[in-house]
Amino acid sequence: MKLKILKKMFKNFCKSSIKTLLLSTIFLALSNNLMNAENFSFSLSTKGIKFGSFKMTATEKSSQYRISSNFKSSGILGVFTKIEVSSGAYGTVKGKNIYYPTEVLSKWKSLFNQKESKVKYKNKKIIHYEVLPFPRKNDYALKINQLNNTIDPLTVTYWLLKKRKIKNICRGEKLVSEGQTLIKVVFIKKSILEKKITCDGEFQFIKGFDPNKYKKKNYKFNLNYKKNNRNNQLFEVFNLSFNSRIGIIKAIRL
Repeated sequence: MKLKILKKMFKNFCKSSIKTLLLSTIFLALSNNLMNAENFSFSLSTKGIKFGSFKMTATEKSSQYRISSNFKSSGILGVFTKIEVSSGAYGTVKGKNIYYPTEVLSKWKSLFNQKESKVKYKNKKIIHYEVLPFPRKNDYALKINQLNNTIDPLTVTYWLLKKRKIKNICRGEKLVSEGQTLIKVVFIKKSILEKKITCDGEFQFIKGFDPNKYKKKNYKFNLNYKKNNRNNQLFEVFNLSFNSRIGIIKAIRL
C-alpha cells in the first residue's frame, strides 16, 4: 500500500514545478553574516512517509535581506531518486515585514533532468523570467507584466517562518509568483493556548493554473509557534503543515 502511495507521490513530485516544491518543501543556506542569521531546518513527510529535508538561512542587515535554501529528497523517496533544489534570493526590506526581491535563482537536480531559473525585479515588477533549458509547459501561464507587486516563493517562505513578536503573528498577506502563476497568501485564524500560538491560513491560487490539474483553488496551511529560547519576546515556528497536490505535508523543525 505504501509503495503504491509512494509511486503516485513521486509521479506528482516530478511533475511539479520549482514553485510547488517551494510551497511543499525546501532548503540549505549560506550567508555573509551568519552571526545575525536566522536558520531553519525541517524534516518533511506526507501520509506518514518521510520524503525530504528543507534547510534555509536568512539575514537582514540595514535595508537588505538575503536568503539561501536547499531541499533534498530522503527516506523512501531517496531510494527511488535523488532530488535537490537549491535557491537564493536577495533584495530590500522596508520596516519589519515588507520585502522587495531584486533577484532570485534556483537550481533543480534529479536523476532525470536539471533545470535553472532566474527572476529579476525592478520597481516592484518582474523584468526578467528565464528557465533553462526550457520553461515548464503551461498554457495558462501569465505574462510577467501581469505579475506586478509580487514576491517570490522563497521570500514568502522566509516571511512565513521568521521569528515574530506576538502582535505581528498571523498578520499580513502577500501576492506570490514564480514567474508564471499568481498566488495570494492570507491568514484566516489565530489561536492562543497557554504559551503556544497557532495560525491558520490559505494559499489562494488566483491565476495561471491549469484547472484540470488544480481542482482546488485554496490550499490550507497551519503554523505553530512557541517562545524563542533566547528571547521570550519572540515566537518561532516549531512545526507546520499544508495541503498540496500530493496530500498534506508536515514539516517538523529539527
